[in-house]
Amino acid sequence: MTTDDEAGDSVRAAFSLLDHDIRLEILLALLEDWHAVYTEPKSYTELMDAVGMRDSGQFNYHLDKLRGVYVREVEDGYVPAASVTALYRTVVAHRPTDRLEYDPTAIDSACPRCDAAPILRYERGFVTVECSACDDWIGFTYPFPKNGFAGRSADAVARATTRRARHHMAMARDGQCPFCAGATTVDLRLDDGRDGHSVELEDDHVIEIACDTCTFLVGADPLSPLLFDDRVAGALADVGIDRDRYDWELPTPTMRVESREPVRVALDVAGEGGAVTITVDEGFAVRSVDR
Repeated sequence: MTTDDEAGDSVRAAFSLLDHDIRLEILLALLEDWHAVYTEPKSYTELMDAVGMRDSGQFNYHLDKLRGVYVREVEDGYVPAASVTALYRTVVAHRPTDRLEYDPTAIDSACPRCDAAPILRYERGFVTVECSACDDWIGFTYPFPKNGFAGRSADAVARATTRRARHHMAMARDGQCPFCAGATTVDLRLDDGRDGHSVELEDDHVIEIACDTCTFLVGADPLSPLLFDDRVAGALADVGIDRDRYDWELPTPTMRVESREPVRVALDVAGEGGAVTITVDEGFAVRSVDR
């Protein structure tokens, strides 16, 4: 596992390499015709011409700084490394130098506590949905790039954000960070659950999934991370529970600790057409789904 100090040193070193206009121009020239693994390499001469330099010594100095980190040398020239393409996509998605002014807007849903219309806000790169009338509901919040607002209403943004969060949680629950591909750790909080007893869940995030490498961390109710499991989705649909609902519109399951050695936790979910019991293990992998 990467320590905070190691990660900090790595980030400082990586960002320091970008602190020069010539190096940025080299990278932008390489990214101009980027087509993933099919990207055609640019020769040394082509890069010099693209950057507009005539001093080969100065150009080579800056190119050497980028080699192996942001630039890969191949047989026919140079191509951008995965690290710089990921950085480029992030900058384009979040446009850090642009401000997005977004007025709080009501969406077509209801607070699960008081039935008032929830309000969608956008602050610091996070879409947040919260009740307009009460403080009893913890609400929903998840990072969402600025580009996602183009051509979308507030309701469409809310749906896009919740679906994005579910996709990411599904990957993370399966052991892979959706941002850096590092291993993840699932924390299933069982302190309040006695074997064989049911625990009514309120707004608490009883599931926490964290990346062992980067800053990805998400807390969730126990049902949302399971909605991309076909067995779970099929069983819920059979009893009238549509996974296209917002997370906060889903029924609140009852969690029952069946055993601790090995860990087995049952989630009882009631729908209009019956009930579903989903049994998960310590890593929140689905062990069984029963009607």
